[in-house]
Amino acid sequence: MNKENSFSVFDSKGKILFFGLSDFIDKIANGSCCFICGATPDQKEFNDEHVIPDWILRKYNLYPRFITLPNGTTFRYGQYTVPCCKECNTELGEFYEKPISNLLCQGYRQICKSLDKNPELYYLIFKWLCLIYLKTHLKDKTLKWDRDHRKESFPISDVLYWEEMHHIHCIARSYYTGAEIDGKVYGTFFILPSINGDGIDNFDYGDNLWGKGVLMQLDEFSIVAVLNDSGAGLSLWSDQFSKINGPVTHFQLREIFSIMNYININLKIRPVYQSLFSPNCKYKITVDLPEFAELVDKKDEAFSVGKILSHYVEPMIKTKNKAKILHEIEEGKRGYLFDKDGSFVNYTKKV
Repeated sequence: MNKENSFSVFDSKGKILFFGLSDFIDKIANGSCCFICGATPDQKEFNDEHVIPDWILRKYNLYPRFITLPNGTTFRYGQYTVPCCKECNTELGEFYEKPISNLLCQGYRQICKSLDKNPELYYLIFKWLCLIYLKTHLKDKTLKWDRDHRKESFPISDVLYWEEMHHIHCIARSYYTGAEIDGKVYGTFFILPSINGDGIDNFDYGDNLWGKGVLMQLDEFSIVAVLNDSGAGLSLWSDQFSKINGPVTHFQLREIFSIMNYININLKIRPVYQSLFSPNCKYKITVDLPEFAELVDKKDEAFSVGKILSHYVEPMIKTKNKAKILHEIEEGKRGYLFDKDGSFVNYTKKV
C-alpha cells in the first residue's frame, strides 16, 4: 500500500502530475477519465486502447480469439479495449509500443544482447507491463462477474483493492509525468527462454490479482514480473533461480510464476512506495524497504505455492487422474521445475 495523501498534484500549466489516492479511485478506478492525463470525454476526443497491444494481436492472430477473465469466462481479444483519450493513445504507441515491439520481435539471444547493451530497456519493459496490468483491471470495471445479462451481478472490478493499484498507475504513466523512479522501486523481473509445443500457442498472458505478478510468453522466450515487490521475489529465490540452465516448459513457467506471486503475497514487511515533489514540482517515486526480505510464518501465509500453481495448470492437465494430480500439487508433493535431487529438469536434454 502507498503512503500517499488524498491530494493530487498539478504543474503550473494544470497538468496532473500525481493523482491523489481519492482522485485515483474516483476518477480513474470508478470514473470515466483518461487513465493517463485525467481528461473527461467532454474535454477531449476518446478512442479505444487495446489492453493487449495491437502489434501482439496482429502477430499472433489473436483478434478473433479469446482471453480468459478473472471470473473464468472468456472475452474476444479484438474487443478487449479500454477508453483512452486519442492524444494519450497516440503517445502510448510512441513511447511504449514502437520501441517494445522492435525489441521483443527479436530472438531471445538478441534481446539479451540488447538488454546488456542498454539496461534502461529493462525499466521500459517493466513500466510497459505495469501499463498492461493496469488496463486489464480497468477493463474489469465494464464486465460483470456473472456474464448472464438476465441476472443481476457486480463488476469484476469489485473484487479489486484499488489502493494497491495506485502505485502501478504511477509507474505506468511515469513517461507522461516525467517522474524519476528510484532503482529500488522496480520489482522482480526476468526473461527466460521457453519451449514451445505441447499443443499450446506461442503467445500467453496471465496476471495475478493478489500477487501483482505478470506472465507473458512470446515465441521462444517468456517474461515474468512482480510489480510491487521491489525485487523481493528474485532476492529470496536467487539460489533456485541460478539452477535453471535451460528453456522452461509451459508447466515450469507457471511454477516460477506461482512462486513469485506466493512470495509477494506472503512478505512479512511490504515495501512502502511514495511520490515526492520538490518546490519546483520535480517528481520522484521512492520506496521504504525493510532491512531484508522475509516471509510470514507458514501458519500465517495467505496462499501456498501449490494452491496457486494448481490454479494455473488446471486447464492444461488433460489426463484421467487430473484430480489426483491437482491434489498432489496443492499439497506440495508434485512440481515441474526440479527433480528429487533439487536439479533443474531440463527437457531439452531428454531423449
